[in-house]
Amino acid sequence: MGYLTQSAILLLLSSSTLGFHLPSSTSSIRRRLLLPLQSASPHDVQDTVFDLAVIGGGPVGVSAALQAARSPFGKKVVLIDAPRASGALMNEATGEDLSLGGPTGLFSKALRDAGKKISVSSLKGMGLRDDSIWSEIVAFCGELASYNSRDAIRQLEYAGVTYVKAHAAFSDSGGSTSLFVTAEDNVCATVQAEKILLATGSSPFRPGGIPFDGKRIFDSDSINTLSRLPKSVAITGSGIVAIEFAKIFKNLGSDVTLIIRDPIPRNALMKIGLDKDIAATLVADLVRSGIKIERGAQVKKFHVPRDNDRAPIVLDLEAKGGGARPKGDATTINCDIYIAAVGRKPNTQSLNLPAAGIEMDEYGGILVDSDLKATASGGNVYAAGDI
Repeated sequence: MGYLTQSAILLLLSSSTLGFHLPSSTSSIRRRLLLPLQSASPHDVQDTVFDLAVIGGGPVGVSAALQAARSPFGKKVVLIDAPRASGALMNEATGEDLSLGGPTGLFSKALRDAGKKISVSSLKGMGLRDDSIWSEIVAFCGELASYNSRDAIRQLEYAGVTYVKAHAAFSDSGGSTSLFVTAEDNVCATVQAEKILLATGSSPFRPGGIPFDGKRIFDSDSINTLSRLPKSVAITGSGIVAIEFAKIFKNLGSDVTLIIRDPIPRNALMKIGLDKDIAATLVADLVRSGIKIERGAQVKKFHVPRDNDRAPIVLDLEAKGGGARPKGDATTINCDIYIAAVGRKPNTQSLNLPAAGIEMDEYGGILVDSDLKATASGGNVYAAGDI
């Protein structure tokens, strides 16, 4: 059954999925899923002064490191990344960071394109079980992410960028040219750099009162631990991430309900900067896709079965801000899984920014000028991306 599933999916997928550079033979990807990137130990960089230290291995960090290291600049660059600390997609069998160089929400991007290429109804018509279909979808997404990550690794190595898999923070002693680096095995060192770029990205905001468990109740990152293809999905959120997941799971054959607090979904999208006509078009597309929208609603209570993971989750709904919903509106929703996609927050809390004189806004975002320069005491720290 596993071989039939794999073959069927490979026939329904094209090599352009995700926009990753994919070899002509998918089996060659399997043979090359490979050992994790060999990073330098903190001890290896203890006595080295770098021109640039980049903290964060996402698309911003990797691109900046490559540009600085390559001609005509030719700078000595170290890239420091702690994938587990940032909630990155990992291959637990090898310890490989599958998201190195990849965008925020890499797994959702993979699922999105898989949903476009895979006809779940066709696979079910071939007699394949939901669990088998889902496991192959996830495996294929992982392979694509791994190949993309390894492409970033090859570019970093070729450019001469030193890669350190560790957590970095500014030293308590003060100053903005010194970073205290700690690896997963607790090996520590101090890294010196003339300039520092902070590009640690963001993580999902988790409102209180939601019983996140990584099994049936997810945020927009932990959804990558989903173990089966759900028959029904409820999603709270009105931004691009929530809409993206709604479309993804609808394309994969799930019944999808989008719970939006604003009574007018278009207005919710306009609040995040979308043009009103584009916002209206997005909402109309959701409705045409068969996605149900519960407007002016929020989840009051979660009923998650503890002894039967196949029994539905029951969500009690209330009006925005509390109270009963208008007569005729749904008061409960049954679903297999629930996703909270209600925004993201900067990954800045562990960088010890005050020690370097770096100011933040009320949400933890780093304040920068028009050149992306932060308020560091040495005037040498920059920040880019989601932070």
